[in-house]
Amino acid sequence: MEKTSMAKIGSEMFEVEGKNLEAAQELKRPSLSFGKDAVRRLKKNKMAMASLWILGILIFMSVAGPWVSKAVSGHTYRRQDLSQQNQTMFMNNKRSLKLRKNQVLKYKKYTYTPRKTKLTFSRISLKGTGKIAFQVGKESEYAFQGDKKEYMLEIETQSGDNIASIVSKLNEASRKLLEEDPDFRGVTFKKQGNKLVVASQGDSWFNTRYWLGTDEFGRDIFTRLWEGGRVSFLIAFLSVMMTILFGIIYGGISGYIGGKLDIVMMRIIEILMVIPSLLYIILLLTVMEPGMKPITIVLAITSWMGTARIVRGEVLRLKHSEYVIAAETLGAGTSRIIFLHLIPNIMGPIIVNMTMMIPRMIFAEAFLSFIGLGVPAPFASWGSLVNEGAKIFTQSPHQLFIPALALSLTMLAFNILGDGLRDALDPRLRK
Repeated sequence: MEKTSMAKIGSEMFEVEGKNLEAAQELKRPSLSFGKDAVRRLKKNKMAMASLWILGILIFMSVAGPWVSKAVSGHTYRRQDLSQQNQTMFMNNKRSLKLRKNQVLKYKKYTYTPRKTKLTFSRISLKGTGKIAFQVGKESEYAFQGDKKEYMLEIETQSGDNIASIVSKLNEASRKLLEEDPDFRGVTFKKQGNKLVVASQGDSWFNTRYWLGTDEFGRDIFTRLWEGGRVSFLIAFLSVMMTILFGIIYGGISGYIGGKLDIVMMRIIEILMVIPSLLYIILLLTVMEPGMKPITIVLAITSWMGTARIVRGEVLRLKHSEYVIAAETLGAGTSRIIFLHLIPNIMGPIIVNMTMMIPRMIFAEAFLSFIGLGVPAPFASWGSLVNEGAKIFTQSPHQLFIPALALSLTMLAFNILGDGLRDALDPRLRK
């Protein structure tokens, strides 16, 4: 193959094709505004989007739940019915059990279910001969039993009886009571190793009248849960809005004007932040009447300092930017520069801070309600519901678990969403 020397290469051997202007001007990706790009990146964060959906459902139910409950079942958060107290989501008409007389058995440990429909006696042994009796049913448990009947199941043992024969006699006595009155529903006695298990019989069904059960005053938990969510969200949102508004004004003025004014304003914040905010809250609420308005104001008063420091730091970073200098050259006033030029450009950190503050406000309100400084009765909040449920946890654990679950989900979802917004609004993470 003949090689072409460098000396023989000339311009006639090349063809000019020109510039491909269309390819040069072609956009490799669509042009997006900062907001659209932030939304696009947020949508890619599955955990943040799941949290957003959870919060949407919780907020929607807090708004619509009490209305739905009133329209469907006629319940309100105030309505009481002591005959329906401490009901659960899944009802049963099993009768409660109580050992009334025992001259026969010895046992080391005695356990029972919340409604005492099942009793377990551990390490049983014979004590002697005599009578053993169980009370079956309780007049005050009309809401569960469906009636006010009480029964006494009693047997008398002989000298030749052992534990197996005693269990057999108890089951026979239960069978006879059931034949005499079908409403008795029956009680079974079983010996399992060194244990005696006594269980009442009955039917189970979903509580169609009270979807999440009732509290100790017979009030509908479903209605009170979402009424409490409405109160908690309202207090949190209003206090955060007040905190953000005052923090923006205070931090913007301090950061933009600077100098001695900035030093004085920051020293005031540092003094206020040295003392724990909980101390401020408790002191202020002890001299104010309890209610939503005082709690909202107190939470805002004790929480604005962090927002002011964030705004000040961002304003210090941006106040020497070209567009700020241009606005100053054109004669724009201080307030116009702060609120029309600087604040709109630092909304990313402000939004993230606001999202992180909401769960803190909800928790603060819940804590105040838990220690008795929250909304007064009969109003409900998630904190007051947790407090009420904790008092009867051993008897009705669902009254604690349900509001605690709603409170935990809300705080977790807001924190995950805040992390997602922080990443989405950070231009340095743009890909």
